[in-house]
Amino acid sequence: MNKKINKMEAKAIEAQIERLKTPIDNEQGKRTKGDESPSRRYRHLCERLLTMKKAILILAIALLGSVQGANIMIELPKPPPKKTIKARITAYWLGEDEFGWKSSTGKRLVSGKSCAVDPRLIPYGTKLVIEGKTYHAHDTGTAVISRKASGKSRLPVVDLFYASERQARRELARVGRTAVVEIQ
Repeated sequence: MNKKINKMEAKAIEAQIERLKTPIDNEQGKRTKGDESPSRRYRHLCERLLTMKKAILILAIALLGSVQGANIMIELPKPPPKKTIKARITAYWLGEDEFGWKSSTGKRLVSGKSCAVDPRLIPYGTKLVIEGKTYHAHDTGTAVISRKASGKSRLPVVDLFYASERQARRELARVGRTAVVEIQ
């Protein structure tokens, strides 16, 4: 509906412009009242017509842009499937060995956030979720790789790092000896 009205208005303005281009003289060769400055009105109508054409063009671009934008779907990459394993959970703390805050990969260990894993099973840098808490695999050890701590069950070992023995024992009491580990 708006396009028909706009076309009709544009035709009316073009007709007025054509009328203003023609001589204004009446039979006596004099200008009639109200037509004293036809060039000014002609300019005004031309500007109005250009403004309307620009408005229609902008409106068309906006409509096309919004219609095309509505058809574009943003697809987020699918998260990799979460792998879960049953593992033996152990803990180690600062001062238990000679390495201190430094892991076998050279990264600084963070209490309650870092853990030691077998890098053949769980790559370094992997996030592990154990009983709702997230850990980062930054470290390894011979007992972890050989699964010495798992005993006869031979489950993979995840060794959690804590700054003190007290923190480590508290977390082991919460998690338990074995847990389902979600690998992300």
